[in-house]
Amino acid sequence: MQKKVLVFAVAAAMGLPAAAMADTTLYGRMNLSVDIVDNGDDTTHQLASNSSRLGVRGSEDLGNGLRGVFQIEAALQGDSGSAFGSSNLTGRNTYVGLAGAFGEVRVGKHDTPYKLATLPLNFFADTLGDMNHVTSQMGGLDKYDGVEGLVASKSGLGSFYNRNDNTLLYLSPNFDGLQFMASYTTDKRDDRSSGIANDANAFSLAASFTQGPMYVTVAFEQLNDGSVLVDDNGDAVYGDAQAWKVGGTYQIDALTLAAMYENVDSGINGVGDRDAFHLGAKYQLGQAYLMGSYTYAGESDIDDSDAQMYALGAGYNLSRRTAVYAVFAQILNESGNESGATYGFQGSGKGKGFAGADFGDNPAGFSVGVTHNF
Repeated sequence: MQKKVLVFAVAAAMGLPAAAMADTTLYGRMNLSVDIVDNGDDTTHQLASNSSRLGVRGSEDLGNGLRGVFQIEAALQGDSGSAFGSSNLTGRNTYVGLAGAFGEVRVGKHDTPYKLATLPLNFFADTLGDMNHVTSQMGGLDKYDGVEGLVASKSGLGSFYNRNDNTLLYLSPNFDGLQFMASYTTDKRDDRSSGIANDANAFSLAASFTQGPMYVTVAFEQLNDGSVLVDDNGDAVYGDAQAWKVGGTYQIDALTLAAMYENVDSGINGVGDRDAFHLGAKYQLGQAYLMGSYTYAGESDIDDSDAQMYALGAGYNLSRRTAVYAVFAQILNESGNESGATYGFQGSGKGKGFAGADFGDNPAGFSVGVTHNF
């Protein structure tokens, strides 16, 4: 009720009619942490804002079982003097759409089904232990057949932890626990008319099944021109990157177990693909909880490109909306004579991510944080 009163106050200040703001909710989340981090060369401390957000969502009854829906969500930077940092008022999932007995269609900027499918498995989401620091990407690109590659492995070999612009998303109804999601992105770069428009389009599919204590999901995504290397002449070499995964959770009283297998294919000869798996556990002790995880990414066609990540954490729910937590995580990157893995605490909702100082370094960190939902 208070959220709707605030929305009406904002509407009045903007001169909007109250009827236009019906069924509209203001919401948000603040997640701030103090991190002690080691990149292999230096140990420092920092204050980070981790997927903090502010949003407005709502719907309108259009009759005959049809509803108009919308959401505008901004990324907040609670650790700095700039509220939105380098983001903007539509930096997170922002869309308009229609919903009914057929499901829901959204158009705008949105997380992909591939990303959404395994959120229930990610007990360390938006912290140092986030499993997407090792999954959903490939790390370990030093040299490609004597050709210099991109140092930033996620931009060089594609990321499958995406919130895409220019996206159409479909969410199916719930068929006795079975649900489907599908999305199409016209172009991850720029879909305006040009000779390369739609070359970097993408599509993503996911299905999930929930029954009692069990959740199971499978997902697939293709990023056309999603991988890129640079050859000796400075020309870009593109590949159509693909990924698929299967995983789930199972709850036994206060204990929840999670497991996932994933394959990511760069689409570039000489780099190839890599397999990964993730194991996690979370134990609820009243308002407190304990959790741990192990994530492994195997070698691609590049030698010494595998890595492991360990994470331990605990938290305490002070209320339904406020909680505190502590997390320790370390990534062990393989290292060879001429190459090594490059995985780091990057590519998730964790703020101020960092990687090792060099190939094969083993970054680590300890974090204490507080969250509040409103």
